Amino acid sequence: MREAAPCICATLDDMAVVHIGGDGHDERVFATIDVVRWHGDLLWWPKLSRCTACGQDWMIAQEERIYDDHYLKRLTPDEAGAIMARDLWPDDFLCYEAVLRFGQRNSRAFRFLDPRSGLLPIIEDLRKERPGISEAEIGELIGISEKQVVRLMGPEGWFERIGRKLLAL
Repeated sequence: MREAAPCICATLDDMAVVHIGGDGHDERVFATIDVVRWHGDLLWWPKLSRCTACGQDWMIAQEERIYDDHYLKRLTPDEAGAIMARDLWPDDFLCYEAVLRFGQRNSRAFRFLDPRSGLLPIIEDLRKERPGISEAEIGELIGISEKQVVRLMGPEGWFERIGRKLLAL
């Protein structure tokens, strides 16, 4: 039988960043934290989790598209109870833009060798959430320049050129 992992919840800030991979810190954090409920629907990133050792509840946003992090918010028993009983989640990570803004303030964006790789769906998600979001804001959130955003999404941007080529096949 495997020995229970020690809980490290007390060492985490109330709003914490846990980087995915690297030095194994994420493995130590999540050794005792299990998912209790996924938000579901179109919000794939937030989940309610609980530490199996100390009982601490966490709202966790997984952000592997730009920052490669988990963002944790320490919850009170009342907040966790509201999620379980009435599906009432704290606002902190319910908007993907808010998740990216938290990452922007508290982490570092992954630098893409090819700025087109995987960014178009993220740009589309941000524009669906907030149609008026500017190219500059998108660039800040995903770690590329406004000029790169314009090139990706403009009328003669990479996305449109590839789409025309695929349609011509």
